[in-house]
Amino acid sequence: MADSGRTPDLRIGDAERERAVSALSQHLTAGRLDIAEYDERCARVLAARYHGDLAALFADLPEPRPTPPPPLSPPPRPTRRGGGRTALLVALVAVAGMALVLRQWLVFGALAFLMIMLFGAGRRSG
Repeated sequence: MADSGRTPDLRIGDAERERAVSALSQHLTAGRLDIAEYDERCARVLAARYHGDLAALFADLPEPRPTPPPPLSPPPRPTRRGGGRTALLVALVAVAGMALVLRQWLVFGALAFLMIMLFGAGRRSG
């Protein structure tokens, strides 16, 4: 809330007072003012009649800057894929184990072929 090149004896209106209170709020949020000092300066802003009265309240404060945006959240972690394939692999291994125990070689051969087709198809050379 700098002097903005205006003369100190120029009268101010409600709009200037509102801007001054808003600027004080930014200084409070930034930690430059404590709550007691903020309240005292706001009371003086509301009682101010001239631009010089406002300038005196901001003489020891820097120009308010917009607050920086909050930091970006980290990108979402990639989801694991292949959970369905893992379950299918476990099921196929269980069925293959049963086929071995029961000596159903034809079923075992078909399962081996199916596993090669499912898991080998995703891997391409080159």
